[in-house]
Amino acid sequence: MDWLARAAEERPAAPAVIFGDRFFSFAELDRAADAVAGIVAGSGLTGSSVAFWGVRDPSTVAAIWGIPRGGATAVPIDPRLPPAEAMRLTRHAGVVGLWALPDGGMDRLLSRTGRSPRVGWGPPHPEARYVVFTSGSEGEHKGVVITGANIAASVAGSRARLGNGGDDAWLCVLPLFHVGGLSTPWRQAEACGPLVLEERFDPERTADLLGEVAYASLVPTMLRRVLDVARPAGGTVLVGGGPVDPSLLRRALDAGITPLQTYGMTETTSQICTVAPHEVVAAFGTAGTPITGAEVRITSEGATVAPGVEGRIEVRGPMVSPGYLGDPPRPGGSWMMTGDLGALDSAGRLTVSGRADALIITGGESVHPGVVERLLRSHPGVVDAKVFGVPDPEWGRKVVAEIVIANVTVAEVEEWARGRLAPAAVPREWRVVPGLPAKLDS
Repeated sequence: MDWLARAAEERPAAPAVIFGDRFFSFAELDRAADAVAGIVAGSGLTGSSVAFWGVRDPSTVAAIWGIPRGGATAVPIDPRLPPAEAMRLTRHAGVVGLWALPDGGMDRLLSRTGRSPRVGWGPPHPEARYVVFTSGSEGEHKGVVITGANIAASVAGSRARLGNGGDDAWLCVLPLFHVGGLSTPWRQAEACGPLVLEERFDPERTADLLGEVAYASLVPTMLRRVLDVARPAGGTVLVGGGPVDPSLLRRALDAGITPLQTYGMTETTSQICTVAPHEVVAAFGTAGTPITGAEVRITSEGATVAPGVEGRIEVRGPMVSPGYLGDPPRPGGSWMMTGDLGALDSAGRLTVSGRADALIITGGESVHPGVVERLLRSHPGVVDAKVFGVPDPEWGRKVVAEIVIANVTVAEVEEWARGRLAPAAVPREWRVVPGLPAKLDS
């Protein structure tokens, strides 16, 4: 039995998903998930991979549970990707079916009569399996394998740290194709608590909702926009998706918000370190200590360094993914080296200083300068290009492109790039320069 099925037995009438002026009970969400499972199994997709668009909609939440129940691997896809890139990723994942939002949404799913047979189960069943794409060190999207066991460990560690329960609503405005968004339905089903799902992120509405929910997950850019437009009526906010400016955390505290800085990634099934609610002051400026079951160490040149010394962050624990699609499985109990730099203090709290490479974290999204540069140079009117990040009060870091152009305008290059790059990767500032220094290869 998975968490959703258990919640449907224990609290059938309790709200599982609140979406605008409607709510769906755990019993209804369970039925909708079974309807998805029946469609998957009835289409002969058991044992295969099924993609779904990660839009924030109650029927997407049903698919998050229903695809594994149909015996298939669930593969969330960013609907903002250019079609060619989305097609490439689904092919890489071996996807043979695509779950699209049904006309009529949840009402259509709930109108199906009879109980669909369950071929499998969702989390925490060990056979539940997801492939969530992230960006690798060279900018290529990499498929991270996430198992039911990974999800079980992550959710247990999160709940032990936060203490959330069945009466605690959690606001979800993060995309359901990122692990930060996916983890929210998992946590709430395990806790039998309501998920407040918003179709889009609106700073003013989010500010209002923070006073009505127990928890919310935001990236720093979202939190900054909320604070810029309104004074929220309290709320506890997990803030992740890149290093967090201490001044932003101070603004949140001054506004009555309890900001809990967190650190994690797709490969760790979301958070692996999080500040506990009672340690907001003591742990200020850090991502807190590892959650239950997780371990973090800092290394330099293969050796563990002393507290306070910066080095490469390494992690291990049952929430760490077994590996990437196409790669050999990671040995159980082994340390995974991240691409991040940081330090542990004497109390074991982690401070993240940034990426070990030139990755730009902008608005919680990862942008690889080399990938953008190569794309821009492929334009016939771009002679050369250099892409980098600069500090920005709204985005954390802003993507900037310096370009050498011939017989083309900046507007034309920008329009061309928008059709070929993810939105976060499109430079927000363009600088035309007469030339760029030659790059010397060693």
